[in-house]
Amino acid sequence: MIRTLRRKWYRAQANGAMAKYLSVPLPSKREDVRALEFLALDLETTGLDSATDRIVSIGSVRIAGDRILGNSARHTLIQIDGSVQQSATIHQITDTDLDTAVPERSALDATLDELSGRVLLVHHAAMDYGFLNAACHRHYNMPLITRTVDTLKLARHLRERGNQQIKEGELRLHALRTAYGLPRYAAHNALSDAVATAELYLALLPRWAGRDALPLRTILA
Repeated sequence: MIRTLRRKWYRAQANGAMAKYLSVPLPSKREDVRALEFLALDLETTGLDSATDRIVSIGSVRIAGDRILGNSARHTLIQIDGSVQQSATIHQITDTDLDTAVPERSALDATLDELSGRVLLVHHAAMDYGFLNAACHRHYNMPLITRTVDTLKLARHLRERGNQQIKEGELRLHALRTAYGLPRYAAHNALSDAVATAELYLALLPRWAGRDALPLRTILA
């Protein structure tokens, strides 16, 4: 109830893409996840601190039920003030690459449009949601209110439920993909990591619920 009232308050203050996003109800927590659409998303950034570092690329792809919608895949480079500096050694995005990038506000507007009515799916929500939320505060003066599912959290819970010891590094996206028999993709590309997250989610899903209905609330971050 409090969350709903807060969303209504922000909607009254919002404009542009955020107002449009907030006008669409969030997916119901009671709904079976197989009846919902998800937006698998990954970011590449200049560092790990959402307060001082910036997003340099967003990759996303939609999931409908148990299908990845390949034609929805999107990869966007984002302008920043200054240089990517040493972060280029991780994500391979250079200052020259960003010469043709779009403004952060434009990328956020497009992302909110994609996310509207869908569940946000990420691997390590503290990172990806944290950066998106900080960007929303910068451009819209309000937080990103969304339903979020974190594949890292799902995998950890499955290990704990099976009384399995979790070793260092085992919950990384590509380590989990190997553990669940999924092919290895090149890391640190926002789109390939978004697709990798989507595939991991679909591999984890039957291990959570089998063929039974799985209400969204049971897997929310």
